[in-house]
Amino acid sequence: MIKFFRKIRQNLLSEGKTGKYFKYALGEIVLVVIGILIALQINNWNENRKQQAEITDIYKQIVLDLDNDIDEFSNVIKYYDSIKPVYDAVISDTRTIDLLDDGLSRLMVEITATNMNKGGVERLKSIASKDSLSLYLIEIYDTGTVINTMEKEITDESWLIVNKFRDNYSWYPEWISKTITKDNSSKELQDYFVNSQEYRHYVISNYQKLYNNYIPILEYGIVELENIKKSINERIDK
Repeated sequence: MIKFFRKIRQNLLSEGKTGKYFKYALGEIVLVVIGILIALQINNWNENRKQQAEITDIYKQIVLDLDNDIDEFSNVIKYYDSIKPVYDAVISDTRTIDLLDDGLSRLMVEITATNMNKGGVERLKSIASKDSLSLYLIEIYDTGTVINTMEKEITDESWLIVNKFRDNYSWYPEWISKTITKDNSSKELQDYFVNSQEYRHYVISNYQKLYNNYIPILEYGIVELENIKKSINERIDK
């Protein structure tokens, strides 16, 4: 094709048709520029299509991540719901020795924490062009550190109490080495967890962090994650 255009130009020059030559050359330049612009536009379309396909694939991964995170939040809430009656008995000071079979002595050490799945969101962060939904997703997962911070505070407080048990009570080796029930525990251990006001105060403090702050945040998180999942599915289906 290039040889063809070059031959036409040479014929025009050899025939002395300089004006036509320049007009033809200008037209040829215009055609080349148009061709380049079309090629660039096609390339942009292809790149945009590839990016949209990648974003859709990322969104599908995020939906799976969201399902796992919602399940994890729900399981944590179910666990703390299941032991709440024991907390209530301690707070109301209506403890009985039978509650040792229901985890009375381990209310603050059987900690169930979350671990949000961020694989999809981390992939989303690498995309250069982000729409409002992408930015909102990144923001939500970044604020998930609030949950992790709260879990760390609860865990740190629990370890402080465990260390107090270790340093001050002879029943500590018994307590730390096995699952405590009313039938396999010493009188000293039973007396502490069933009657001690010190333990009751520890439990009240832990209850406030768990049921007044942590659990409501998880419940709110489930609602937000469900809404995000709905928005993503709508975007995928477009």
